[in-house]
Amino acid sequence: MAESNAAATHHEVSTLPQQGLDPLLTHLGIFGVPLVDEDNSTIRLELKPYHMNGHASAHGGVLMTLMDVVLAWSTRQHGDGRGCVTVELKTNFMRPGGGAGNVLVASGKVRSAGKSLAFCDGEIRTEAGELVATASAIFKYVGKPTNAC
Repeated sequence: MAESNAAATHHEVSTLPQQGLDPLLTHLGIFGVPLVDEDNSTIRLELKPYHMNGHASAHGGVLMTLMDVVLAWSTRQHGDGRGCVTVELKTNFMRPGGGAGNVLVASGKVRSAGKSLAFCDGEIRTEAGELVATASAIFKYVGKPTNAC
């Protein structure tokens, strides 16, 4: 999965199948690189027992982490090879995210991007298409522009 994703984003990202993009995502069991096309980035997560809250449903912190990852990843096409940091993330929870074994699909896109900020929108749906959460976020580009794309 990582090879096709790296090609789709025009960035070289090497992630093993059982490795996250950073230590936190590896710890949370959020593996792989989001898929990116011209308009959206998407990441899928099969929920495990350790992703659950006390009501046996996907924990809100896991949902917000998915949104942060997929929205930040969507900025890669607009930042001249720069990374970004989250300035603001607003999440609206519409319904429980499902239990262990269910698959969630998070997607995000850049609504508008300037030289230093990107404004993004996203959502999480169940594999059956039910809306679980929506989000909007602002990211600040950091570092110097490169010729990575």
